[in-house]
Amino acid sequence: MFGKRFADIWFTLSGSSFPFTFENKNSSQELQLFSGDQSQYTYQVRTSPLQYVNNSHGLLLIFTDITELKRLQLKLENQAYYDELTQIYNRRAFFQHSKQAFDEAKKSASSFTLLLLDIDYFKKVNDTYGHYTGDQVLVHVVKACQSVLPKGALFARYGGEEFVLALKGYTSSEAEVLANQLRRHVETQPLRINEETISVTLSLGVAQAAKQENDTLDDLLNKADIALYAAKQNGRNQVRLYEEKKEMLKRT
Repeated sequence: MFGKRFADIWFTLSGSSFPFTFENKNSSQELQLFSGDQSQYTYQVRTSPLQYVNNSHGLLLIFTDITELKRLQLKLENQAYYDELTQIYNRRAFFQHSKQAFDEAKKSASSFTLLLLDIDYFKKVNDTYGHYTGDQVLVHVVKACQSVLPKGALFARYGGEEFVLALKGYTSSEAEVLANQLRRHVETQPLRINEETISVTLSLGVAQAAKQENDTLDDLLNKADIALYAAKQNGRNQVRLYEEKKEMLKRT
């Protein structure tokens, strides 16, 4: 192939044009390729300009297979930011993404509301049916909630049987409506496993960031937690709203 144009050679080998253009400077880019069985491979493509004595120019291209390195990187990122069981964001990822959304909402003076969700009597499920079934309940609840949640909602496992939902652009009243939709949907979707039917209900606490105050994300989480605690203390399977102005909890 010596003396032939690289673009022609690449088209012959791949059936398509090379995905990026070359510049007469040192550079490094990543290239995704698919084999006949649709397996994906990743290459690092490094280019270096060449100058010949007759003033003609060329490029040195070095292709390095970094497929396994990228797979490992993606696996580590997944473990760092996603809950292994439910495959939604974990606590670390929630704080990272919600803090950014919270700060943006503060700057633009838009609404920002948090929901804390807790599975009622989850310990009883574990004690009665075992931890494997308890894990299936967690996955079941996540899938049920995801079928109701709006696009762009930040949903994460906060810890144990507790989940958190960040809603940018939602007022507390709008979040309250969504919370009740989640509660009713989960209540009407029992988990059927090993010939058992396990009814699941949720308690939810709702809190909206006060625009006129210097609330932090931790402050807002604390208010949502207070509302959640009230929901559990007053019978569970309900939504409690933390109201800033009245400094009281509203039951719905």
